[in-house]
Amino acid sequence: MLLNYLKLAWRLLSRRKFFTFISLFGISFTLGILMVTLSFLQSELGTNAPLTKKNDFVNLHSITLNRTYQDTITNVDTLFENGIAVYDTTFEYKESGSASSQSELNYKIFLDYISDLTFAENMSIFSTGNSYDVFVNGVKMTLEILLADVNYWDVFDHPMLEGRAFELQEVESASQVIVISTKTAENYFGRKDKVVGEEIFFDGKNYQVIGLYENKGKIISFVSPDAVVPYTTLDMSSVDNFYFHSFQAMYVKKSGVDIEQLKEEIKDRAKTIPLDHPDNDNGYTEIILTPMTYNEAYAQGVYYEPEPEKSYKIMKWVLLGLLIFFTVLPTLNLINLNVSRILDRSSEIGVRKAFGAHQGNIIIQFIIENIVQTLLGGIIGFLIAWGIIYLINSGGYLGNSVLTFNSKFFVYSFIATVIFGVLSGFLPAYKMSRLQIVNALKENKL
Repeated sequence: MLLNYLKLAWRLLSRRKFFTFISLFGISFTLGILMVTLSFLQSELGTNAPLTKKNDFVNLHSITLNRTYQDTITNVDTLFENGIAVYDTTFEYKESGSASSQSELNYKIFLDYISDLTFAENMSIFSTGNSYDVFVNGVKMTLEILLADVNYWDVFDHPMLEGRAFELQEVESASQVIVISTKTAENYFGRKDKVVGEEIFFDGKNYQVIGLYENKGKIISFVSPDAVVPYTTLDMSSVDNFYFHSFQAMYVKKSGVDIEQLKEEIKDRAKTIPLDHPDNDNGYTEIILTPMTYNEAYAQGVYYEPEPEKSYKIMKWVLLGLLIFFTVLPTLNLINLNVSRILDRSSEIGVRKAFGAHQGNIIIQFIIENIVQTLLGGIIGFLIAWGIIYLINSGGYLGNSVLTFNSKFFVYSFIATVIFGVLSGFLPAYKMSRLQIVNALKENKL
């Protein structure tokens, strides 16, 4: 029976070529855009390398120092006792304003006060925003260098193609070693392999390449930088503030621990950071740490709200709105096309029902026909998505973000295609299945 439905669906596609073209164009374009969106979300927020542990991440990228101003308000009440005025003076303290200072952290704050957490399995500290201009054959290029500790390679599991990551001894001795991405290798050396042992000159120093990792471009810079060097190679003389500098940290929660427990533990560690340091020359009275999940940090980078949870909630609603726009509206259009198409087949359905076909047979037949059409449109949509993704990656229209195809992308795209086919075919099929036999044979309408 299923084979007969498939054969019938194929014959119907070739019967009315113009209608088929219009339907396939709408389906393929819709699914193509949807696949590009899925690819972007999977590339940026999926748990593929180097973000295999992403769901266990807690990011801390800033420290906030607060101070509240108090005003003293004097209230004088006049009372009379035995005809003599008695003055009663009271004082009321009210908040008149506040001041705050926020920045990334000094690496020593992490080492001395926010490490060795009960609910954290691992942590890595790193510094972003380190841009250096280098010259290759007289042409200037800019490298985004990440300064990181040795744990960076355990937290972020970059696929290492050649060589190795730097080790603890190299961090402690501030060795001038560097691990580069395939993007940097191609731009600097003109090739994507056999670069271990070469040297890169920047910041007045020669760094020896000891490792090469695959470029997995992300919008968030610390996930997929151009290169990574030991943070101890940074000129520490520029670290001139006890609280602030350019470092942040990524924690990995322990197995079986709720991520909110780790976030609360980090917040509590703010109480251990001293306020009586000379660098607190503005008299700040409170220290606040705001840890957030990876998704919350990503959302806050896209749309900033002081509360990262609110940023994430807004991002989810925006993505949901886009999903509805790219699925529901085209689905409604396709339903209308399918209704028009089956008007010409009411007599056929009437004959089938006269020979004993029940409602379920009619519904299944139309849904299978629509799924076949949608899967064909999905194949074309995949080719459209491949072309769009190629143009985006080659043109760098999303900055450092690199869209990819992977197994999860194919699974999600296939599920989206089938759902689109079922949704757009069920309502017309249901209406046709309820058609009375006499009306179907005499009239050519629903």
